[in-house]
Amino acid sequence: MSRTAGVTPGTTPLLRIAVPNKGTLAANSARLLAAAGFSFAPARERLFSADPIRSAEILYLRARDIPAMIAGGYVDAGITGRDLVADSGHELRELLPLGFGRSVVRFAVPPGTDEDPRTWHGKRIATALTTLTRRHLAKLGVRARVVPMSGAVEVAVHAGIADAVADVVDSGRTLAAHGLRAVGAPLIVSESVLVAVPHRAGSVRLRNLADRLAERLPVGDTVFVR
Repeated sequence: MSRTAGVTPGTTPLLRIAVPNKGTLAANSARLLAAAGFSFAPARERLFSADPIRSAEILYLRARDIPAMIAGGYVDAGITGRDLVADSGHELRELLPLGFGRSVVRFAVPPGTDEDPRTWHGKRIATALTTLTRRHLAKLGVRARVVPMSGAVEVAVHAGIADAVADVVDSGRTLAAHGLRAVGAPLIVSESVLVAVPHRAGSVRLRNLADRLAERLPVGDTVFVR
């Protein structure tokens, strides 16, 4: 169905903005939009909410699904992780880095494993970020098998599913608790980002959205500017 179906002639369609429906990205995205003057119902009440004053509609989606929804033209822009955008395989343009949700994706191995990923020919690498991992291994010239996992990646080596993992690393404590240590260069340095398809990234409405959010971004460890 067309995005314009049901729109009254002469009116401007609502600008559809997708945000994560749960997790820390969801909470911070909601705070940022509220600080920027958007009015919307929280995700716990409904999964979409219109703001007629701002001519916008907020849709709550899985962070991993947001890049595909933008690429498919179902929403105009969205907030999600840079790592998820890269893993989606869709060509999207970053309109604004948002600073929260910072993380690094690294390879991790148990003791006794060669720590140079360039030597991992034939190894099994478990990850939830399969496209990103395959692309990185290809850049290294490594022919390895990528084992898809939707979560609990750290247990893969212990369970015998994989020889190494590629996962989001924060403090490193979770990896250490599972007998793993991060090795090699980061696959990607991630944070939350506002993204759109390239051919729409320069539109007036999306530039205005990025500018409005930029004015309300946190400074240092402070909360969002109101």
